[in-house]
Amino acid sequence: MATEIGTCTSCGGARGTEKVQHRVDLDVNGSQVHRVDRFRPSGTACGGVGTVIVG
Repeated sequence: MATEIGTCTSCGGARGTEKVQHRVDLDVNGSQVHRVDRFRPSGTACGGVGTVIVG
């Protein structure tokens, strides 16, 4: 069987997937403030290249 390079199924070839993290911080008055952080880490299956070796 020959080795082939295929699209990473974890990220769909996008080189990573968007993650959303919700947290609660305190403002200067001590009131709770909801924060949303969006980030795009490298794909864990492909290491951020968008492709994987198949076969």
